[in-house]
Amino acid sequence: MRRIFFVGLGWTLVVIGAVVMPMPLPIPMIGFGPILIGCAILTAHSKSFRRGLTRLRHRFEWLSRKFDVFLHRGPQAIRHMVRRTRPVLLMRHARMRARQRDA
Repeated sequence: MRRIFFVGLGWTLVVIGAVVMPMPLPIPMIGFGPILIGCAILTAHSKSFRRGLTRLRHRFEWLSRKFDVFLHRGPQAIRHMVRRTRPVLLMRHARMRARQRDA
């Protein structure tokens, strides 16, 4: 039940952030905060979301650079999310699988 609650909360925050992001509010990019917090919650509680975010960061380098900005100055949960979804890890696993096939 706890995992279902956190996954639901994470997706709710991501959707709210996506809806608020294009709105003409006095604070620009205010929707980015809920998206980051929702991604941090989902990364901690959903392995498939974590893998998807890693693949997304691997595919889009500009997105990965935006996430890396929060590695040094963000809250602990967001720093942990950025570390866990580094695309470098995806390349390392691919190299390891290639070595196992060659051996």
